[in-house]
Amino acid sequence: MSAKDVAVDPTMAAPGDEFELLTDEEGRWTIVPIDAEGDERLTQWITVDADALVDVDDWR
Repeated sequence: MSAKDVAVDPTMAAPGDEFELLTDEEGRWTIVPIDAEGDERLTQWITVDADALVDVDDWR
């Protein structure tokens, strides 16, 4: 996550979405709260390998 990553416009998110998923070339995903702004985008995130993410519908 870097300072130049642009936030998603919260009005464009699907109803019920709380997080934005960003990916990189190495197959890792960074998960950021959609409503995070400024410094929050640099401090309120978690990065996981693609293998760690699952589709909630498939999981259920």
